[in-house]
Order: sequence, then C-alpha cells, then structure tokens
Amino acid sequence: MKALYYVGEKSMELREIPMPQTEPGKYRVKVRSNGICGSDFEGYMGKTGRRLPPMIMGHEVAGVVDTAPAGGKFRQGDRVVIFPKPFCGECEFCKKGMVNVCPAGICMGVMDHDGSMAEYVTIEEKYLIPFGPALSFNEAAMTEPLAVAYRSVQKISDREVAESAYCMVIGAGTIGLLVVALLKLRGAKNIIVSDATDFRLGVAKQMGAEHTINSRNVDFLEAVKAITGGKMCDFAIEAVGIAPTASNSLDCLRIGGTVVWIGNAQKMVEVNMQKIVTTELTIKGNYVYDFQGFVDSLKLLEEKKIDIAPLMTNVYPLSDGVRAFKDQENNKDGKMLKVFLES
Repeated sequence: MKALYYVGEKSMELREIPMPQTEPGKYRVKVRSNGICGSDFEGYMGKTGRRLPPMIMGHEVAGVVDTAPAGGKFRQGDRVVIFPKPFCGECEFCKKGMVNVCPAGICMGVMDHDGSMAEYVTIEEKYLIPFGPALSFNEAAMTEPLAVAYRSVQKISDREVAESAYCMVIGAGTIGLLVVALLKLRGAKNIIVSDATDFRLGVAKQMGAEHTINSRNVDFLEAVKAITGGKMCDFAIEAVGIAPTASNSLDCLRIGGTVVWIGNAQKMVEVNMQKIVTTELTIKGNYVYDFQGFVDSLKLLEEKKIDIAPLMTNVYPLSDGVRAFKDQENNKDGKMLKVFLES
C-alpha cells in the first residue's frame, strides 16, 4: 500500500509499504480522507519537534471498514471516523473523562507514532465512530479539528456567552474559524477576529464574525479599543500559539476577562503577569478533545449545524501528498485552508 512519510525538515516521501495485518480485536480501515492539520504542516517545516522522522503523519481521518474482527459491532463497508488519541481508560484522568491528558495516551501521527496518511490503518473498535451517507468522507474528516474548537468553546460558560458584549478570536486558520462558527451557534455577540491575512479574515466574516482586525496592517490594541468603544473583550480564544498572539489575547481583555489558549506552536512565551494579577484575568488551556466532544462534533456536522464549506479549499490524491505539502509551504496569501488527501 501507499503511505506518505515525513523524512525530514521540508521533506516528504511517498513509499510503498506492506498492508497492515489485523490483530485480534482490531479493525482494518480503508482510509478515504485525511485532513492535513496545521500541526502536521508545522512539523513538516521542522518548527515543533513533535514529528520524529521517518514517520507517517495524519490524525484527521475518515474511511470504511475493510476487515472486521469476529464479534465486532461494525461490518465491512461501514463508514467511520477514527478518534485518533488512544487512551488507557483506567487512570484517574480517563475516569473523569479527560482522556485527552491520559499519561499513557498517544496521538496518531505525532512524535514517532505512525498516523493515517496511508491507504489502510488498523485500530481498536472503541476508537471508531460511525457516520451516515449525509456526509462526504472529507466532511467527516473535519470532525477532528471541529472537536478541538468545540472543547475550547465549551470552556466558556453559557452565562459568559450570554453576558458578553464583545469577544475575540485570534487566528483565522481552520481551528479559529471553526471557533467563530461555534460561538455564533451559541449566540455570541460582536465576534472580533484577528489575523494577518485578508483572505482568511474574509472567511471569518462568512463564518459569522462581525469585526475583523488585520494585525499586520494596524495596531491590534488600538483597533480593539476602537471596535469596543474602550470596553475591551469579555473573553478571547487564542488559536495561534506564539508569544505575540498570546500577549494580544491578554491585552484585549477587560477586567475579569477570560482567555482560552488552543495554540501550541511555541513552547515558552512571556506574558504580562502584572496585568493577569491586577485585573484578575483567567487563562484556560485547551488540549485537543475528550471522546464525548468528538462524538458531539461529528453530530453537529451530520446535522449541518456548522457550515464548513468555506474552509474546505484543496483536495489532492494521497499519491500527490508530497506536492500538497510543498504547495502549503508556498501558501503566502493564506488561501489554502483545510487541505485533504484522498485515497
């Protein structure tokens, strides 16, 4: 079978490797769609240290059951999304539903754990979630990034959303734009989106943002003051993960405001601790998703509650995966948002 390997900084390679053999209790899934995550691309660029070559990346995946174990609840031909963050199910965190931080857990396609950018993968039943023909495989593969956004938005309470006059989303990549759509679904008012590309800010308007700030062209803080009449934002969600945007996510808040950090691109950042202390700000971290949130996200897609069409910009066959990454490397205008590899 074909598999796309990350073999070093800015270097991908299509290889022919043996078909994975099914083990007792495991399914073999024919992969039909992989979304290329921003973390996959950052890994390809050699920026994060969270992809150790040679390895197969990929964790945004939908496909069809190819081989099912005896007694399994799924059958050959069933359409499934894979929950890509295996967990032990026994530790104190798993028992609280926090499978995302299970100490024994791994993530498909991260570090040296091979992922789903291949024609077939094997997986245990508990990580398979079925979906119907109302969704294409590419749409179903959007479950994973939507689940990241979903968990972050759920960290803002209903009361905070209802009482908020202005809120901020920093970063108009796939995750940030999905955050905008989810906030809009929850009834958030005056959503402001900050990014450095006009194209993506235009998509943010399509997803429901009322205001946009191109932080490359204007002073971020002055723009927030102008939009809010000096009131600033009740809460912010940061979906970039570097020092300047982390700082902006704090600076835009009113006294007593809350920020949720999703971005994870830079390990260490400096923040204004005095502002956090003296204005009683709350910072919440958000690491991927829990299992129920993943299921809920797939349901939102099946029920067409979220319009993801504006984000689905590029499709390549798996055999052109090397070119897909190279094209993203040259994506200077930001017009490539969610890129899919079909097999």
